[in-house]
Amino acid sequence: MRKIKAFVYNHPVRVSAWVTSTVALVLSAISSDIPTEAAAVFILSTLGLGEFAQRAENKKTDEALFTEIPE
Repeated sequence: MRKIKAFVYNHPVRVSAWVTSTVALVLSAISSDIPTEAAAVFILSTLGLGEFAQRAENKKTDEALFTEIPE
């Protein structure tokens, strides 16, 4: 359980994208009103944007950690 908590703490945007995509996948499987193609596009774009956002946040964090504090 500790590893899962650490992963969620270190990668919140990826986890959020994964949860959103999972909900969309389940809803498209349950409801016949949602087209499969639209659900697939939404899921893939959500996962891609989540990965992009997480990498941007990691880059900002790394830059902040290795920046000298001005006096």
